[in-house]
This record gives sequence, C-alpha cells and structure tokens, in this order.
Amino acid sequence: MKIGIYHDNVGTRHAGGIAIYARKMAIELAKSNKVHVYTQGGDVVSTLVESDANIVETPTFDLPSFSGRLSSLVGNPLPFGRQDVSKLGMIGWSAHNGVIDHIDDHVDVLITFQTIDDLLLSNLVDVPTIRGFLSDRSAGIASGLREQYSQTETNFANTPYLAEQVADRFDTEVHGVIPTGVDTETFRPTAEPAFQHDDPTVLFVGRLVESKGIFDLLEAVARLEERVHLRIVGTGSEAEAVDRRSAELGIADRVALEGEVPHTDLPGYYAAADIFCLPTHVDSFATVNLEAMACGAPVVTTDLEGIKTYLTPDENGVVVPPGDRNRLADALAELLSDPSRRRMLGVQARRRACEFTWSQQATQLEEFCATVLGVDRTKEAPLVAA
Repeated sequence: MKIGIYHDNVGTRHAGGIAIYARKMAIELAKSNKVHVYTQGGDVVSTLVESDANIVETPTFDLPSFSGRLSSLVGNPLPFGRQDVSKLGMIGWSAHNGVIDHIDDHVDVLITFQTIDDLLLSNLVDVPTIRGFLSDRSAGIASGLREQYSQTETNFANTPYLAEQVADRFDTEVHGVIPTGVDTETFRPTAEPAFQHDDPTVLFVGRLVESKGIFDLLEAVARLEERVHLRIVGTGSEAEAVDRRSAELGIADRVALEGEVPHTDLPGYYAAADIFCLPTHVDSFATVNLEAMACGAPVVTTDLEGIKTYLTPDENGVVVPPGDRNRLADALAELLSDPSRRRMLGVQARRRACEFTWSQQATQLEEFCATVLGVDRTKEAPLVAA
C-alpha cells in the first residue's frame, strides 16, 4: 500500500505525543509499505530521515498577526486560534506548492490526526482519508465544523475510552482502536541512569499544568515522613508556580526542575527513578506511564479509563483517584517502604509494556488501512523499492 501521514510536527525535535505517534507509525509502516510523511522541513529527526519513509516538506506559513488583522476586518473575533489560522494558511500554501497534487499522485490513503488538517485535506485530496483521534481535549468550534464539512468517513482512536468520548461528544463513529506504542528496545530497565541521588527519587514527566496533577504531587511529597527527591521533567505555563509552591511547602531543596529533556534521553530518567508518578486529572492514554513501565519503573498514576487500557491496578501499577492528595501520599509512602513490591511491580510493568510495541500497533494500523482500501493483504505483492 501507499500510505500518506500528515502532521506538521511529525519530523521536528520538539514533537508532542500525537506527532511522536505519527512518526513511530510512519517508521514501522514504511518497513512493508510505501509511506510518504508530510511535515515541516528543516532539522528533521534522524530516526525519520534514516527510515524507509519518504519525507515530503510542507511549506511553513507563520503569520502571527494574521488572525488579528482578519478579525479587525470582519469586526468580530474569529472562532479560530492563532495556531489554527497559521495552519489554514500552511495547508492552503501547500496546495499552491503542489503538496496536494503529490498526495493524489503518490498515496492510496491519507492519515491525519488534527481537526483542521482533517477538515481541509479531506476536501482537497482525491484519496480516502482516515482521522486518528489521540486526545480527549476538545478542539472547540473546529470540531463542529468538522462534523458538518469533513469528508472523512473512517476514524480510529487510541483507547476504547476515547472512542466512546468521540462518539458521545462529536457524534462521530469510531471504527477501530489502535493504541499508542512504546519502543521497548530504547525504553528498557538497563538504560544508563541519567542521574543519581542519595534519597529515594520520585520522577514526574509531563507538561507543567494543573491538569497533569503536578501540584497534587508537590502536596503529596510534602506530606511524606520519609525524605524523598522529586525530579520534574517538562515545561509548561505553570513552571514558575511549581517553583513557588515548592518553596511555600518547604520542599524546594528536595525538588529539581529539569525543564525540557529530549525524548531520546528519557529512558535514563525512568531507569534512575525509584517511583514514576503521573497524578493526571484528564488523559486519554498518558504515554509516559507506558514508557516508565517499559523501563521497569513502578508507576503511581490515576484511575482513568484510558490509562487502564494498559495498566492493571495493583498488578503492574498503582492508581489513586484524580485530585486525591491524601491517597496519593499514602500510595507513595507504601511503595517507598516496600522495595520488594516496587521490584515486583516493575517486572510486571515491563512485561505488560512489551505487549504495546510500535511494530504491533503499526500492524493493526496497516490492517485498518487495508480494510478501508479493500486490499487483501494475503494476495498483495511484496513491496518493491521505488
């Protein structure tokens, strides 16, 4: 099959979870299919460059003031954010520069992951389009427009929970579930530790925003009788507030804010931690939990349906109710006092994570695409390099 994957950040070094999903799928799918990745050019990550996927550069279109100027002309605020307006311009510019023609000429099916991409591309290209839903964060008015104007007929989500949310909130049928994967060769218990500390270490990796539960974690650490070291990896709008709150709680000397860390360096952080903790309030999957599990780290997280796609409470991880700081502190204290249980959970976590490799998930996506195209994979000829 000839598969197109469109995401403007799939090749960038600062890619978020959705872009990394798209990138990993492209790399795996390209091993047995002709894959074209449509993304911003420039300093594309080496793993994508060195893969069998063909990278097609999409034009950069960044007009920060365009939204404001257009709003002043029409006299009302636009229902799109600045980022969406830039994306509208970028896709329009892509059409002008031949990217749409390239998709029509080289692709059997196109996969997108963002609402604006799906809305526009499904109307511009002449090939079937598939939308992947990987986040339960509402896309606002754009979702309503998608419901009315998108030409995409086939969708998938990364968890059964998210599939239900998409169906309920956007009245959009989801035809399959293809979970996020993890690179179990890179994310492994034997990864070189990124740091050492005399005190037991609790690690947090994620955006520094309240919805990720970072302030719950600070409060929980402050309530622990045992002195622990809290390592925080990530950036976000609440970074300064995290620093201030640590000082107010009297634990500033126990907290280290690492800031942004390259994704390829994360295995060393998971491997160095005694406990990984993500007390998130809202998440459709929470990939960092799965990465930590692959590294054999005992995980303490929250009792969300998306997370239970891969984590079974008390078997390969520990869960607490979102926002319950007392239960979170108790869970951390119990694990810190029980090294044998931490080891058991870590072993079970690694075993479970190995059921979610990228190659396994890409096989599911490949079969999904074949179904959309009506391709019988058993009769398809082997891929011949172009």
